Amino acid sequence: MVHLRCGDDLRDKLPLAGFAGDFQTFVDPLCQGPVPDEPDESRFLDVRARFIAQAYGFPLDEVRQRLRDEWVALDRLAGYDRVVLWFDHDWFDQAILIRVLAALAEHPALIDRLRLMSITGFWGLHPLGQLSPAQLATLAGHDEPVTDAQLALAQSAWSALRSPSPLALQELVDELTSDPDAPLPYLGAAIGRHLRDLPWRGDGLGLSERLCLRAVAGGRHTLAEIFPAVNAADPHPYLGDLQLVTILQGLTTGDAPALTGHDGGWTLTAHGGQLLAGSATWSGAERWMGGIDLCGPGASWQWDPDTARVLSCG
Repeated sequence: MVHLRCGDDLRDKLPLAGFAGDFQTFVDPLCQGPVPDEPDESRFLDVRARFIAQAYGFPLDEVRQRLRDEWVALDRLAGYDRVVLWFDHDWFDQAILIRVLAALAEHPALIDRLRLMSITGFWGLHPLGQLSPAQLATLAGHDEPVTDAQLALAQSAWSALRSPSPLALQELVDELTSDPDAPLPYLGAAIGRHLRDLPWRGDGLGLSERLCLRAVAGGRHTLAEIFPAVNAADPHPYLGDLQLVTILQGLTTGDAPALTGHDGGWTLTAHGGQLLAGSATWSGAERWMGGIDLCGPGASWQWDPDTARVLSCG
């Protein structure tokens, strides 16, 4: 048996909870940065490695090697009798889950060995990494076989995420949130949260940017203060502290920054105050969301908070 997780938070807990087997991670943070429709896997991984190294400050060669190792390790799952997938409900986890399932769907001999740990009805939407070994132990026996419908949905969602248009993702949200028996029950809400980070009609701020500005305007200036404030205000939190820093740093860019960065924290600028007051429009640094280059040519995609849908302004 092998347990596949998008982080190391369960590595030591699962044996204490009575779960035998090896542990493997797949942690490319696909919730942020470019996820292009690049058929050559080597080039795709290079795009991801360059983004991660630049955004999070890691050595490029180390990031590139880790991504390649994790990708190659998916092929080695064929050596196990059972592969248990441990993923939470949030967009960070769900984005990686659709990537993994879409890849494993190409290995027919492996499909019957895939199991998805179901947390519905046990610990609700508490992140798995926050559960104690005793709490994790209650999940024993509740992993369920991965179905053909789940694999097909993951492939559709993975293709939609890589598209230069968010319309396919919007269609998935419409379909999944209206289906109480959706094959991947958390995916619709997770994608919906992703779309809310598109620039909003009116002021150009995405939801994560907006929450960051509100936290700083409320007197939080350090990451230790801003991070919990943003998570508390987020209807579907998914950002880790590293991901949040990239958003804060992005708000310090452009001709009219919304934040000023300084040693140990961030301060709201006059323009940032105007943005929160609704009297200015945000245009920051180049930013990608999946396959969408928000500063690229063609349609300009926005989020309409009134209709809760994506909007083309091209």
